[in-house]
Amino acid sequence: MMPVNDGRGARSPIQQALPIYYALLLAILTVVGIMVLVQLQHVLLIIFISVLFAATLAQPAEFLTRFGIPRLAAVLLIYLTAGAVIGVIGWFVVFPVLTEISDLGSELPDYADRLEGARRAYEELSEEYPQLESFDDEFREIGARISNSAGDMLIGLPTRIARLAFDALSVFFISILLVTNRERIRDLMLSMVHPAHRDRWENVLTAIWTRLGHFLLAKFIVMVIVGTLAFVGLFFLGVRFPFLLAIIVAAGQIIPRIGPWFARIPLIGVAALEGVEMVVYVMLLSVFIENLKGYLISPIVEGDRLNIHPLLVFVSVLIGGSLLGVAGAFIAVPAAAAIQVVFEEVVVPWRNGHFIDAEDSASEAVTDGAPATQQPEAG
Repeated sequence: MMPVNDGRGARSPIQQALPIYYALLLAILTVVGIMVLVQLQHVLLIIFISVLFAATLAQPAEFLTRFGIPRLAAVLLIYLTAGAVIGVIGWFVVFPVLTEISDLGSELPDYADRLEGARRAYEELSEEYPQLESFDDEFREIGARISNSAGDMLIGLPTRIARLAFDALSVFFISILLVTNRERIRDLMLSMVHPAHRDRWENVLTAIWTRLGHFLLAKFIVMVIVGTLAFVGLFFLGVRFPFLLAIIVAAGQIIPRIGPWFARIPLIGVAALEGVEMVVYVMLLSVFIENLKGYLISPIVEGDRLNIHPLLVFVSVLIGGSLLGVAGAFIAVPAAAAIQVVFEEVVVPWRNGHFIDAEDSASEAVTDGAPATQQPEAG
């Protein structure tokens, strides 16, 4: 076998195989990189949440720096103020919640009697219809699974609380470092971009930072409004534990689209203890609040700051929840907003540039292939 000669001299078999080796090495490194990212998904999640908090703190921190306050002190002041506000709200929230939990404990015997009556009615019904025995077995199996899951959750509760506290501290410190070193981090990222494209990428990073900064604040305002409406409605309907249920409804707004449906489970469960009529009223109240939030509250509070299509929101929440659970569903919307900015500001102009070049090339080809116009001979 003769060595290949491409005009620059003969190439050895090793030189000919080098592109294959490089391709295999790149494939192996890609697989290893994906495996590392999978193992570090919790760390990446903490970093992304820290970016959300940092983007939220950036604007008020910049406002405070205009009065001569150092940026680090401004961020700490914002955190202390937010902690004080949460503490005051918690002070007024804890006692009503504890009171309602205490009332729930005192009324458990009454609820147990109602459940026992329902069980007896079911047994009488199953005697008349033996086909219900299969459903009875399934219900027992489901109950056993729920009991086992609850036991495992209680056993691992101290570890989860400790991990949650450590994650919260990590978000606190990382968000402070991100705000105080924002320009340095931005310049480092732009230094890896070609100078001709730095202005565009700087605009992209600014747009992403702005959208992420509006997310948490808008979400908190929506949660407060929805929780207040739920409390007022449940209170006037006479539903027990309105304060506790209103907090659950407000917390359900953390996860878009799916969260409100999960929040309705305890809401309907408590209403069912009051009768079918109360369940209907509570369902109508819940649907009314969700429609009011979707058509009035969210557009006014959030406006077009995220500018994401509802279908993209729903799909991103499903993907985030499937990959990372509740935390993934929470960060899915801002992550989709960031990806959408890159798509609109980088991918779409790049593709449009290709289309324009293709049209210009086609026009030049048509012009070059056209027959020349004959000029009349001079008489």
